[in-house]
Amino acid sequence: MSSSQYEFLYNPILPSEEIPPRGTPIADPSANSVIAWIKCGPNVTIDEARTQHWTANALRAAGVSDVQAARVFHAFTADYYGCSIGYIAMEYIGGIDCVNRLRAPPTATLGHIGGGTRSIVHSFFPEWLPNVDYRTDQDFYAHIHNIFEFLRIKFRGDISSHGRFLCPSDFNSGNFRKRTMEGGRLVVVVLDFGATCFMPLPFIEVALKKARDSFPQSVVEKITYPHGRSDDAKVLLFASGSLVQYGMRPVALPPGVSPRINGR
Repeated sequence: MSSSQYEFLYNPILPSEEIPPRGTPIADPSANSVIAWIKCGPNVTIDEARTQHWTANALRAAGVSDVQAARVFHAFTADYYGCSIGYIAMEYIGGIDCVNRLRAPPTATLGHIGGGTRSIVHSFFPEWLPNVDYRTDQDFYAHIHNIFEFLRIKFRGDISSHGRFLCPSDFNSGNFRKRTMEGGRLVVVVLDFGATCFMPLPFIEVALKKARDSFPQSVVEKITYPHGRSDDAKVLLFASGSLVQYGMRPVALPPGVSPRINGR
């Protein structure tokens, strides 16, 4: 597998795309060691791979030593009995299944890197998808404002005033791995980026507090927020709960914004 046009990490040992992997580790027979892990599925996208690879490099560039992400070797899609399946070949990182904040680069829009606002995935929305064709970030902010008005929620703040940060939404403990380094230092490795994209800062708290298992709740207890900032997340949480009754049907769309047809 080559690193493709997305400047992923080059690894000449990996096999060709012509042999579709199936969500298993790939071993190097000559060294008798695992050299890559393959993630695949109908909802796996190249935009997810780009976001994951950017995160891995950004953590290294920022000198963060206690949180890691697996760098990506290659990502592609292939037809499987008429269904498009996405594949991501990434670094294999061993450890035990179990946040530093990363600000979005100036050129990044909301959503996955390269996917823009069409690739927003977040637990704020029923089924995690807005199912809306946002043209710009401002369409998203206008939609959130309209949702508040539609639900008769009094909100005097401005969600767009928050910085955009990398926001994990799926805090399933299996998406994180605890790794012991030399000297006994523990490192947290992030494995899954399907529901990780750039969002306004309060959405990180929303994702943590919507998750119900013990892992995200223990993370919440260790986070402190700037004065007043957590109030915006509380309003978003209330709105998110109220949206459940409308299911996948988008409501309160701003002018010029259309529902996504067939989820595309």
